[in-house]
Amino acid sequence: MHSNKFRDPLISRAQPVTIITPVVEETLRMAGVPAVREHILDRFMNGQPRVAIMHGGDDHPPNVGSKETIRRMIRQVWANGGIPFEVSHSAPCEELSYGTEGMNYALLARNFCTATLAGLIEAHGYDAAILFGVCDKMMVGSLRALIEADLAHQRRKARPLFAMLIPSIIGREIHVSEEDRRKFEPLRHRLIETERAELDRLFHGPMKPHVYAQVKALLDRCFHRRIVQEGEKDDLERSIARCASVPGANCAASEASMAHRMILASFGLVPRKFDIAVKPPTDEHLAEVVRRLIQAVHKRERRMSVASLTRYNLTNAAAVWSATGGHPAWLLHLTYLADAVGKKLSLSDISKKTQKVPQILALDDAAGTSVYSMAVETENGGNSGINTIMRTLAEKRLIEDRAPTLDGSWTQRIMEARSANGNFVYSTMTPFLPTCGMVGMRGNMCSTAMARLGPQNRNGNLEKFDRKIYLAAYYLGQKEFHADLAVPDGVIERLKRRVSREDLYYTSLINWQSKSGNNVAGLPELSQWNKAKLWNYLLSQNLLRVMVVVAGAGPHASGMPELQLALNASSRPLNDICVLVTDGRVSFHHDGISIAHIVPEALDGGGLAAIRTGDWIYLDLAHGEFQLVTQSVRGYKILAARELANRPDRKKRINELERRRMDLLPSFRILLDQVSSAEAGVSPASKTN
Repeated sequence: MHSNKFRDPLISRAQPVTIITPVVEETLRMAGVPAVREHILDRFMNGQPRVAIMHGGDDHPPNVGSKETIRRMIRQVWANGGIPFEVSHSAPCEELSYGTEGMNYALLARNFCTATLAGLIEAHGYDAAILFGVCDKMMVGSLRALIEADLAHQRRKARPLFAMLIPSIIGREIHVSEEDRRKFEPLRHRLIETERAELDRLFHGPMKPHVYAQVKALLDRCFHRRIVQEGEKDDLERSIARCASVPGANCAASEASMAHRMILASFGLVPRKFDIAVKPPTDEHLAEVVRRLIQAVHKRERRMSVASLTRYNLTNAAAVWSATGGHPAWLLHLTYLADAVGKKLSLSDISKKTQKVPQILALDDAAGTSVYSMAVETENGGNSGINTIMRTLAEKRLIEDRAPTLDGSWTQRIMEARSANGNFVYSTMTPFLPTCGMVGMRGNMCSTAMARLGPQNRNGNLEKFDRKIYLAAYYLGQKEFHADLAVPDGVIERLKRRVSREDLYYTSLINWQSKSGNNVAGLPELSQWNKAKLWNYLLSQNLLRVMVVVAGAGPHASGMPELQLALNASSRPLNDICVLVTDGRVSFHHDGISIAHIVPEALDGGGLAAIRTGDWIYLDLAHGEFQLVTQSVRGYKILAARELANRPDRKKRINELERRRMDLLPSFRILLDQVSSAEAGVSPASKTN
C-alpha cells in the first residue's frame, strides 16, 4: 500500500497516513467541504500536491477580514485535486509594540518566522504554499523559509517547492466625522496657529494608526502646557480612537503597505489582479490561480519554483523598491532574500538604484491620493498595479522584462498593462521625484550607513540641513530616548544642559555665515550674547541644528528596533531642527532626515559607542559624508577615527550594552550573536558576512 514510486518519505511510510488524514478532515470541515476519508487517502497515496494555505494568527491585524477567502481557497485546492492544510503563522505587530520592550523583537521575529516555517515545511513535506498577508516581516520571513525549503528539496532531487502570495484586501478608509471634529473646536481656538494647522492637516486625511498617534501627541503637548484638562483630553482621545479602530484603518491600507505589496509582487509570486484589491477575489479567480499552482507542482516546473522566481527577479525588486519610495525596511529584506538564494547584495548595491530609478509611485493621504483611492482606480481599470509600474520602468530598461513570473514573463504582462497616468504612477520622463531620498553614507563613525530624506527635504530643499555642523544629543539605547520623548522638550533640554556658549556661537557662525563673511540667515551680532540668549534665539529661529544619536539599537545589541522623532511631547516639531541617527532602524512614517543601519553598530565597537552629548558632527548629504569633528582655527577639523576609538566612554558603553542584553528574553538572546550586520540584511551569520 505504501508505494516508493513517488520517492516521497511521507507516502512510503505508514505512520503519516494516520496523522495527516484527521488534519485534512478538520481543514475541509472548517471550510464547509464534506470530508470523505477514502478520497483523502486516495489523494495522499497517489502523490497529489500537498498545499499549505498560510495566514497570520487571529491577533495579526493584516489577517482581519480574510477568513472567508482562506476557506474558499481551501475549497478550491480540494476541488482541483490538491490536499489542503490550513497553517496559522503569525508574527508580532510592530505598530502594537512601538515604545515598549516588545519593539526589540519585531525585526528578528522575521528570522524566527523563517526558521520555524522552514522547519515546518521540511517536517510536513508540503509541495506548495499559498501565503496570505501584507506585513513585511511576516511575508519576507515566510518567503525566505519557502526559498530555503525549495533549495533543500532540489538538492535531494525531490519536487521543487512552489508558492504564491495573496496580499490582504484594502478596506475603505474612515475620516473624522463632523460631530467628532466639532468636539475639537473649543481646544482648536486655544491652540497657536502652527498647531491649528497641524490639527487641520491630520483631520484632512483618513484616520490611520499613525495619524491617531500624532493627534494624541498633540493632545499630550497641550496637556503639559495646561491648555486642556485631563478629562477633556481623555474624551477627545476616545473620539479619535473610535475613528481609527476599524478594519480599513489597519496596516493593510497604509502607505507602507503599498510599497510592501509592490515589492513583493515584483518577485513574480503574486497573481495578476491580486496585488491591489478592495474586495475579495471571486471563486473563478481563486480557481484559476490554484490550477496554475497545482499544474506547476505536477510538471515540476523548476523555473517557476519559489527560489527560482526570487533569484530571477531580485534586481527587479530593487528597482521597484526605489520606484515606490525606498522603504527603509526593504534595505534589510532585499539583502536577506538575496542571501537565501546565494546572491551577493549589500546596502550600497541597493542604494545605487536610487541614482538610476526615480520615484514614480506617489501616495499622500492629505492630497487625496490614498492607498484606497489607488486601489479603487485599479479596480476600475485606471491602472494595472504592479504591471503598470513594471511597464513604466521597462520603457527605460530599468528592469529585466524577460524575467519569469507565475503568469508568464514580465514582457507578456506589461503588454496588457495600462500606462502611467500621473494620478498615482508617474512616467519616468516626468517622475514624482527624481530620487526616493536614500543616500549612502560613510565617515569616521561608520563604514556604511543609509540616510533617508523626508518628503519635505527632497527636490533640492536641503540647504537648511546639508553641510552643517550639528550638536549631538546622545542616548545609549532606545529606553533612554523614549523617556526623553515623553517629557516636554526632553530631547532639547538634554542638549541644553551639556553644550557651552562657545558651542552655540561657533557652530552658528559656521552654519549660517557665508565664505564672504555675510550672514546667510541674517544673523544679528552674537559675539556678546550669553548662552541663554543665544539658545533662545537659535531655537526660536529654527537655526539650532541637533543630531539625536541613539546608539545600542543595532541587530546585535537589541534586535534593531524602529525609532522616530514624530511622536514627542516637545513644544516644537523636532524634525524642523533635528536629524535622527541610529544603528537601529527608523520608521517609514518619520518624515524628517534620518541616518540609520549604521555599520559597525555600537556594540561591535562602532564610532557611535564613543559619541558624547555636545559633540560636533558634520553632515554632507551631497557627498555622503558623516563625520565627528572638533573646533579649529579654520572652523572645524575631522577627528581621526583612531582618536574616536580611544575615547574611554566607548568600552564602558559596550559593557553596559552587554549587560542590558541580559534583560531580553532568553530565547531571543540566542539569536543576537547569530545574525549578520545590517550591511548583509541581518541574515543568518556566516563566514562570508
